[in-house]
Amino acid sequence: MTTSEALPTTPAFPIHWDDPADEQAFWFQDVMHGPLPFTPMTATLFQPAFSDGASRAIARLSMPITGLRASVQNGYVYLAPIPAMGTPEELAARFAEMQRLTMELAPTVLQDWRETFEPKVLAQARRILGFDYEGASSAGIARFARTLYDELAEVWDIHMRVNIPPMNAVFGLEEMLQGTLGDDAVTQSRLLLQGFDNKSIETARATWELSRWVRGVAGLADVVLAIRVRGGEIELGDHPQAAEFRKRFGAFLETYGWRSDVFVELGHKSWHEDPSTPLVQLKAYIGRDDAQEPFAAHARQAAERDQLAAEMAARLPEEMRPMFQGILHMAQQYIPIAEDHNFTIDQKFTSVVRHAILQLGRKLVAEGRLADAEDVFYLTYAEICAIGDAGDGQDLKTPVRQRREEIVRQGKMNPPLMIGTPPPADMPPDPLVTKFFGIGLAPSGDPSMVTGHPCSAGVVTGEAKIVLTLDDADKLNPGDILVCPATMPAWTPLFGVVGAVVTDFGGPLSHCAIVAREYGIPCVAGTVNGTTVIKDGMQVRVDGSTGIVTILGKKARG
Repeated sequence: MTTSEALPTTPAFPIHWDDPADEQAFWFQDVMHGPLPFTPMTATLFQPAFSDGASRAIARLSMPITGLRASVQNGYVYLAPIPAMGTPEELAARFAEMQRLTMELAPTVLQDWRETFEPKVLAQARRILGFDYEGASSAGIARFARTLYDELAEVWDIHMRVNIPPMNAVFGLEEMLQGTLGDDAVTQSRLLLQGFDNKSIETARATWELSRWVRGVAGLADVVLAIRVRGGEIELGDHPQAAEFRKRFGAFLETYGWRSDVFVELGHKSWHEDPSTPLVQLKAYIGRDDAQEPFAAHARQAAERDQLAAEMAARLPEEMRPMFQGILHMAQQYIPIAEDHNFTIDQKFTSVVRHAILQLGRKLVAEGRLADAEDVFYLTYAEICAIGDAGDGQDLKTPVRQRREEIVRQGKMNPPLMIGTPPPADMPPDPLVTKFFGIGLAPSGDPSMVTGHPCSAGVVTGEAKIVLTLDDADKLNPGDILVCPATMPAWTPLFGVVGAVVTDFGGPLSHCAIVAREYGIPCVAGTVNGTTVIKDGMQVRVDGSTGIVTILGKKARG
């Protein structure tokens, strides 16, 4: 196996290794989950707990990697899958054990999630929400917050334990079909995973149903379309059904509002605290009549999926068909697991942890030690632990002010996509890195096109809209081409508005690819440079079958 040299660094983005040996690992920026600099609390509490929990699950499942480490550099998170080392015989034995565990766990993983793991995560969330924050001192809340590290690590262990077996089954299905039916069968095989209900689709449906009720009440649509959000509260005009709308919208937020526009960032408000994003999505749906119901494609998915499965089985040698059916059953649990765990763990549990730490921030404001409750996210986990130990009245405003200034500076940086030492050229690619994170494609050098992973078939031409965060989502009109760094579950209702999706990051098994296939719209992911080459208002043609996005020019002015 050939060796590689460490990637060069620049003064504009200095790298600080906790351990000099870390430079020998290959680190890639996790832009899908952390496109912006993380607050110090997220960097020092959330990311280490994620690494610990994920690594526990990886070891338990005998993966070809021994852990998934996280390193925060200048506010940006980098991940390093640590490859397992050993003799060829030891590595073969490890791979065989992973296959055995996949075959043992994957057939019932969705049932196990619903009956065992999700109830456990929700019980942990209730414990955190049920703490007596009002009656506790700041030191008492800080001592309670210290326990959140172990809670997070356990939850991220569960996260990986329910995701890895069906993902491995997807990889196995693709490998079997590719080896027997050819490369085209790999792209087709992803259609075998579609048409299953999941929490992302459920959230979008609930938004649609609320929009249908609003449209059905005379005069209410105009009132809702005029809503503004100020200080986290909606400003709703006069209407006889205004109170009923507040009640229904509040119930929606109680069920679906434990999420944030920014993924796994403790410092970002949840929809409970700022309902601007769900209101934008609701307003977009209110503007559509019943015939434009966005789930028509999803309703056809199951029939098309089953028909394709039968056709593929018929193309396989008869002796392979039972194996195909078994692996397919395991792989088909991946999509509902991927979206449902995200709803409960990545979104809700993160928002619940944020809630706990925010209560500490409010106590520290009352004591005069912070200027704003949100400043608590600019403290570190170690500082929170120190507050619990000492309970003294140390002023925290100065370090918070400095860190706020620092994160603004970090936001202007251009972080490299990879740091450390690339893996040897002759090392087989890790499917988690290539198919989920989408790392490895070189960006197109042709200024008239961008290229990426072909993730959802179809060809659509439309006006490009660059959406860097959900704050920009209100610029989208029906049929527009959504061009963004990556999508997360909070973005799902936008798939019912746009004509196609193009992302800088992500692979065929990422969130944007999954949801685009469910909505039946083209998707090209992992372009690297889509949001920089494509400009607002450009006419583009998205071919989700080839992974090519062609820039046709500026939209003609009317």
